[in-house]
Amino acid sequence: MGVIKDDTLLKVNDLEVSFFTHAGEVKAVRKVSYDLKYGEAMGIVGESGSGKSVSSYALMGIIPEPGKILNGSINFEDKDITKLSEAEMLKLRGKEVGMIFQDPMTSLNPVFTVGSQIDESLKKHTNLDKKEREKRIIELFELVGINQPEKRLKQYPHEFSGGMRQRVMIAMALACNPKLLIADEPTTALDVTIQAQIIELLKELKEKINMSIIFITHDLGVISEICDKVAVMYAGNIIERGSIDDIFYNPKHPYTLGLLKSIPKINADEHERLIPIEGNPVDLINPPKGCAFAPRCDYCMNICMEKVPPVYSVEKGHESSCWLLVKEEFEREVKAL
Repeated sequence: MGVIKDDTLLKVNDLEVSFFTHAGEVKAVRKVSYDLKYGEAMGIVGESGSGKSVSSYALMGIIPEPGKILNGSINFEDKDITKLSEAEMLKLRGKEVGMIFQDPMTSLNPVFTVGSQIDESLKKHTNLDKKEREKRIIELFELVGINQPEKRLKQYPHEFSGGMRQRVMIAMALACNPKLLIADEPTTALDVTIQAQIIELLKELKEKINMSIIFITHDLGVISEICDKVAVMYAGNIIERGSIDDIFYNPKHPYTLGLLKSIPKINADEHERLIPIEGNPVDLINPPKGCAFAPRCDYCMNICMEKVPPVYSVEKGHESSCWLLVKEEFEREVKAL
């Protein structure tokens, strides 16, 4: 009987990242765990400051100073990234793992042509000669929907529109056919038409090359189009996770519910107001003793302020960290007696 290959590409376990500032230790990512299969797309959602981007920078080994990975492991194809040297990370970064950053204008170098910037990655990670590299760049531009690729690769970033610059960033991230693509708010600064085109493009690429995707955003509406599962982050923790259907049709954490209520609905009445989540995100230098969302939660109980809630399994693949679920389970058991 042959050995069955594990279909898990990435496994993050108890990841902790902190920034050591003059004001104190900012606990940006606090014991985050998840896994991702080959060809699977996962959305990470939450407000600004929830730890979404920092957790993805840890995967790439590019946590900026004064940040540091304190604990946990990041296993990429059974290789713990946190134990690799910078030289080993350089081989992995761009080749095995690609990343689309938030703002293409600041991510692209304004003094080099876009073609030369993609060429740099191909030079580093492949054995292609100059002619073959140019052919590959043209293929990539065609793949991401950039017209007249032979002409466009000789142009500079300022000669492209916002949507086209984002396509260049996607082409750059895909240059070496990575197994994992991290897309950090790739549609934030784009209008809705271009947003839809970028999402459609990523969906097509996921299917074509069986690429896994981590899609980071604050917009639940965007991830519903592309992701298989979702992790909701708040104050450096994953507070709920599940399939798209679990999160959209059966949310179990008050924060997830708040995010869903704040999305405009196409069938809403003309003067219907959006419902915001009241209050401010927590201070990650001094996080609360109990549930981080408790000070903003409409359903807050005494225990929420005192103890961190356990991870409660709603059903297979759907988990949430909320004392309300423990209370409901207890009440069900009492009724059954």
